[in-house]
Amino acid sequence: MQVKILGSAAGGGFPQWNCSCANCHAVRGGQFRGKARSQTQVAVSSDGESWFLLGASPDLRSQIEASPELHPRSGTRSSPIGGVVLASADLDHVLGLLLLRELQPLNVYATGSVTRLLREQNSMFAMLNRAPDQVRWRAMRVEESFQLCSPSGHQTGMEGEVIPV
Repeated sequence: MQVKILGSAAGGGFPQWNCSCANCHAVRGGQFRGKARSQTQVAVSSDGESWFLLGASPDLRSQIEASPELHPRSGTRSSPIGGVVLASADLDHVLGLLLLRELQPLNVYATGSVTRLLREQNSMFAMLNRAPDQVRWRAMRVEESFQLCSPSGHQTGMEGEVIPV
């Protein structure tokens, strides 16, 4: 399995847009020993070809552009991103879904409550289903494992399990 850290900062990134603490001020001024970071985002793959996102960060577009493994391979719509696993409906965890709305087949794995919040209680996320089967919502249940499958339904050899915290 391959795991790629695309971002490792908290909500708002680092430096945070509205913060002038010593660290944020120093990174903006080029005086910080570390570097700026985007919001938390992880991608996983069993073969280096098909990738799944653990969450969908608001910084997702720039994170994809900074990661050649996630670039389109050929044709007009050919992303290697096959799906997204959502652990919650927190905005920092789901806003990137709206960037994945460009009629690319995609599996979204979420619990029933997260799916209801996004599909039934938030009209903005309706744009993820402008075409039949654009996004296939896959149910995750607490303490049950599930297979990560490509948009065409092929198993990837990766599975997940929902653990309540």
